[in-house]
Amino acid sequence: MSTKESAQLHEEFVQSPRKHILMITNHGVHEWDVILGLPDTGGQDVYVNQLTDVLAGFGFKITIANRGGYPHPQTGEMRRGFRYKSSDRRIVYTEDSTKEFVRKEDMKSHIPELVDSLYDTLSKEDQSVDVIISNYWDAALLGVKLNERLETKVPHLWIPHSLGAIKKRNMPPESWEKLRVDERIETEKEFIPTLDHVAATSSLIRTSMREDYGREIELFLPPCIDPERYYPRTVTEDEAIWDFLVEKSGESKKSLQNSRFIIEISRTDKTKRKDVLLRSFAKVHTELPKTRLIVAMEKNESELYDELTDLMKELGIEDFVIPIGHEADRLPLLYALTSVYCSPSVMEGFGMSVQEAAATAVPVVGSDKIPFVSEYLLGDEPKRAPLKNNGENGAYLKIGEGAIEVPADQTDGFAQALLYLLHDERARSQMGRKALEITVPYFTWEMMTRRLLDKMGVSPHE
Repeated sequence: MSTKESAQLHEEFVQSPRKHILMITNHGVHEWDVILGLPDTGGQDVYVNQLTDVLAGFGFKITIANRGGYPHPQTGEMRRGFRYKSSDRRIVYTEDSTKEFVRKEDMKSHIPELVDSLYDTLSKEDQSVDVIISNYWDAALLGVKLNERLETKVPHLWIPHSLGAIKKRNMPPESWEKLRVDERIETEKEFIPTLDHVAATSSLIRTSMREDYGREIELFLPPCIDPERYYPRTVTEDEAIWDFLVEKSGESKKSLQNSRFIIEISRTDKTKRKDVLLRSFAKVHTELPKTRLIVAMEKNESELYDELTDLMKELGIEDFVIPIGHEADRLPLLYALTSVYCSPSVMEGFGMSVQEAAATAVPVVGSDKIPFVSEYLLGDEPKRAPLKNNGENGAYLKIGEGAIEVPADQTDGFAQALLYLLHDERARSQMGRKALEITVPYFTWEMMTRRLLDKMGVSPHE
């Protein structure tokens, strides 16, 4: 976008009489075209952009605040100033005295300077704020401190996405100090009583808020689906997606079109347990050689990327795994040609990629740490199937309506669930159709967001 175009959009935004929502997503590398896998950048950023679009459609104007002041990790461009999508949607990059990326766990000491930066930016253009929506704990803290500076305090909605208490339960004790989990929990306990509204993205969040933080919450805004983007479709033999897979795999188009695909899309992070996925796939491939695994692996997370690459070689599956990077535009087609979506993740606020696959009528195999699987895709009465090769442990699979749930880190269990679906085409098809019915239309952005605003008493009109 040219400087002239940006200046014109800026003038239109500032002069617009629309109510103004300040959307804070402080950490990570937020932009209009989110690059999944950049440090601290993932599903939350996609969520924020999708929520912003639906709010603009309702008649609001939205400023998204994200910490900048340092070069983009891929392009080297300085992240500074405004980035406009339209006359009612923009990103503003706040700055502090540290001119490099700061991980979210270390963000608390930076909040005072970021509050100053954001307050000064809004004040210079005499731009009032009508509602604050913050995402994650660091954004909530920034929002609370900014609200104290505003001439008139405005309603503040926090969407946690995760909570420190949940993370502490899901992560091994030896990781707590590095993740600063206890400090995060204490910070959350300090600001939660000051918030006007809190919206859960899952019942897990709601339960933790009640039991760990002593606050009841009724609002609910999980990640949602754009049904015009994610829906069941047939991928024909001449579509360009096959050329993309040929390039990524080195296989012939004919070989790929005779294969069945398992897919996993998430940032490259240890909590996603991609090592478990690879080990499980190795067992599946031994029994079903025509299977291929498409897995998101970002090279910028070099240490984990190299570990996973070495593991593929060790398992002898490097020729049958197709690593991909940030492929947002191709995702709908990648889901559509997939037989099963598989996520062994142990740290999910809700499960956005799982939901996208379900909206495409793809059955899911997921860990028991993914709320969308446990709370929705399983249905009311999942069947139990004992885990094979599990000795006297007593663990079992839950075979539900739209998904199979596997105990976290059970490599054999994930392989067992994948093989069950890949061997039974009827069960796989039925589970995919049910996953779609559970997801759409209930989990669509327009329906969920309108319900939330009504409960908050917020309208784009006076």
